[in-house]
Amino acid sequence: KMLFLTFFLGCFALVANRSAPPATGAIEPRVRDKLDSLATSKNLLDAVKFGEDVIEKSKRMEGMIAGSRVKVAKGSITYAQVIDGYSTDSTQKQDYVARTVLKATSYFLNTYCKPQRISSYECGLYLSSKLIPQSKLLDKCTKIVNGKTYNDEYRRLLPASYHDGIYQFRKSVAGGELPDPRSISSKFHGTLAQSSEDHQHSVALVQWTQFIEHDLAKTTVQTMHDGTDIECCTADHSTVMPRYLHPACKPLNVAENDTHYKTVMPRYLHPACKPLNVAENDTHYKTHHVTCLNYVRSALSLGDTCNLGPANQLNQATNRFDLSQLYGNHESETMPLRSHRGGRLKSQSFDSTEYLPENKEKKLCVVNATLDAICYESGDSRVNVNPYITLLHTLFLRSHNRIAKHLAVFNSHWDDEELFQVTRKVNIEIYKKIVHEWSHTVLGENVEVDQAAGFKEPRVSNEFATAAIRFYNSMMPGEIFSSAPAARYASFDMEDLFYKPRDLRKKEYFNHLISSVLEQNAMSLDTSYVEDMAQLLFKTRNIGSDVLALDIQRGRDHGLSSYVNYYKLCTDKTIDSW
Repeated sequence: KMLFLTFFLGCFALVANRSAPPATGAIEPRVRDKLDSLATSKNLLDAVKFGEDVIEKSKRMEGMIAGSRVKVAKGSITYAQVIDGYSTDSTQKQDYVARTVLKATSYFLNTYCKPQRISSYECGLYLSSKLIPQSKLLDKCTKIVNGKTYNDEYRRLLPASYHDGIYQFRKSVAGGELPDPRSISSKFHGTLAQSSEDHQHSVALVQWTQFIEHDLAKTTVQTMHDGTDIECCTADHSTVMPRYLHPACKPLNVAENDTHYKTVMPRYLHPACKPLNVAENDTHYKTHHVTCLNYVRSALSLGDTCNLGPANQLNQATNRFDLSQLYGNHESETMPLRSHRGGRLKSQSFDSTEYLPENKEKKLCVVNATLDAICYESGDSRVNVNPYITLLHTLFLRSHNRIAKHLAVFNSHWDDEELFQVTRKVNIEIYKKIVHEWSHTVLGENVEVDQAAGFKEPRVSNEFATAAIRFYNSMMPGEIFSSAPAARYASFDMEDLFYKPRDLRKKEYFNHLISSVLEQNAMSLDTSYVEDMAQLLFKTRNIGSDVLALDIQRGRDHGLSSYVNYYKLCTDKTIDSW
């Protein structure tokens, strides 16, 4: 199993060292000539106008949805997903412009390419090399692209695979709908009782993988034009009326016979919604009458050009091993985290020991702000996703401040800024050393992940962020055990701790976590998931989501290609049969 993982992660790491596939390499000369004749200034401007009109009309639709009862409730499963995919103001603005570009692309495809029997794939590839014509849309796009400090678009190892060549979820080779993600995942979850431990790897491998993922990748979710979060299911996890279903919604459907789960009336469903459907025979969700699990489509990027073309998703992380999960991705995020004294980060002290500062408004946790609950703050909104991640944030915060104090002693002439920047560099180098050891454990001794080793394209791939790195979810334990004497072999259920942190200032709990990371076995890398991940993710009132179903849905949302195509990319071999 680890060999299978090593093969594909190693493949993605090595393929990342190649140039991106050419955008127009698959277009026949005859088809290209035809497309050139269709892509007149008038036709392109008509497409842009259509896109702008559709987005303007969507604002009225969003106003209707906002006025309904279909809203994200604090403390809900959807609220936890919002924290997980929290988007900044700049991300929201870029996504809205990118959606306008996407509508323009779709118009050109349907109006000019299809009548000429030009394939959606070729049309999409062609448009990805065409600049938006001179217009207000181009002005908006140019302003956003020129303001970027790095290219925040995921790169692709293979071209986007959408049914319409632009944005629609791909279909089967026979042209039918792909099976519901929850129906697929539930087949694996039927082996929950067969979950076994990995006696060669500790929980440290799992949590370092997730911590590294948070440094390299941050996929965010779409919002309404005014930043309002999108809900795709009703409060009781049923379907929204069509008129209230946002276009960005792609909820997970639950079958009627799902014994655990049971969707928002379509009129209230935002277009960004792609909820997970739960089948009638779902043996887990049926007992709770759940038929809908929330999924909002990911935010889109304009890339580093203002071209038309298929959708590509935005990465809010920096693409580099730079501890951005601790320091933030931009200076505007870093400054509020600094104490501005002695080069240190803000912290709270308890019993002469440093801990992460509190998120006073508790926006980063699934808890009621009026309750006496703890909620931590760091450079990434996912700091409270589980205790292990919070622990690693705390340890690197302490590392930063310890280094800053030592540097201040020997460099009394340095001001706060110089102390902070040098300390940050040292802390990142320590982190990189551990990443190096992690890479050898996961990828093998012969695969390097050093970005300085001649990478032609340093951006994180959509395939890596959306699929490959997610292997750790199968290895996540359902309970946090500790053999530390003070812990008295206590345990905590993970299902009760997603974005619901306990107080790390209680030393017995902190030591409990340290002991668990170092001594507790990870779960085996296989098709079995512990119940906490399989159907109790972000649990609220005994109902949770399904991490594997969400990952499958996200892969389709992002236009990832099929397994056989990636196998061919990595091996140059074609799979003809199973």
